[in-house]
Amino acid sequence: MSGTNPVFLVRKAKKSSGQKDAVLWCSDDFEAANATLDYLLIKSGAKLKDYFKAVATNFPVVNELPPEGELSLTFCDYYQLAKDNMTWTQIPGVTLPSSEAAAAARQHIVDGVDTETGEVLEDHTENFGNESNSPAQATAPAPELTVVATMPLRHRVLAQYIGEGEYLYHVDASQKKEILRLEMDTDNSYVQNLLLAAENVEAFKKAIEHDIHKIVNAVKKVFPVDGKTPELATVIQFLKTWFETEHIDRGLLVKEWAKGNRVSAIQRTESGANAGGGNKTDRNPDYEHTLDTLDVEIAMATLPMDFNIYELPGSVYRRAKRNRKEKGKSVQRMVRSTSRNARYPGLFPRRYFRADPKRTP
Repeated sequence: MSGTNPVFLVRKAKKSSGQKDAVLWCSDDFEAANATLDYLLIKSGAKLKDYFKAVATNFPVVNELPPEGELSLTFCDYYQLAKDNMTWTQIPGVTLPSSEAAAAARQHIVDGVDTETGEVLEDHTENFGNESNSPAQATAPAPELTVVATMPLRHRVLAQYIGEGEYLYHVDASQKKEILRLEMDTDNSYVQNLLLAAENVEAFKKAIEHDIHKIVNAVKKVFPVDGKTPELATVIQFLKTWFETEHIDRGLLVKEWAKGNRVSAIQRTESGANAGGGNKTDRNPDYEHTLDTLDVEIAMATLPMDFNIYELPGSVYRRAKRNRKEKGKSVQRMVRSTSRNARYPGLFPRRYFRADPKRTP
């Protein structure tokens, strides 16, 4: 952990969830501690939506303090926040587990002898302060871990990149070396384009760790590492589109891009159904096909004259737009209530309405 002052966080559970309040403390800044708490909650099987946002409080000095960096779901069984919502106080009438254990131990020890086992207990007071000479202290030091949330943006991106699909909350010394190696490897165009793209997308720079994990893995699905290296502009375009897309549609967006359909959004009908799915049609590839442009195509299909839909006369287009304004609501109602309508070829609306004039909106 870093040398900053310890932060003590509590995430109160919503009453409807039936979950216990969660606490955690560690010697990091608030953002890193908050990321740790969220990660451990998710790892325990809990859902963040069942909890209110984490709040930093005064640091409690009690025997029941959980170990640093470990999630506790029992601390709030014994302590509660005072009216200032900052100071922890013991819940009235609740017996602390440390008190119970100490009382039970005192009942079985008389003059240094355990009355249950007959064991003579040693007096360790003479060794107090000399713990550094004990064999336990001679063991190998614990690996030095760095919380990913405290690292620079480039390193945070690369931490999730080397995770191979697994969310990395912290990295060890060897992983940190690999991150530094990748950052300095200017011959690796894939990694360099990913880093440059991340630094040029404002939403990416403000993203939380879980979103960085998701977007990095989305990039690897859309642009396989062992495939052709994507251009920087293409990666930037995908990152911007991903962050602008609703969470529920991001999976669909990744699938479409992975298939080669560079859609700018996932369109849905009024019922919420996918309106088009990004399927390629016979239209010009530079033509952005949306529900609004489909309104105009339907309006053109209802015109009596014949014309080449692939070389559209300006007069026909203007008349169709005028008709769309006059009959706009009926046309739009039909278009936006039909699932996957944007995938139809450009000739379909004309054939559909010419086949049966009664269908004309």
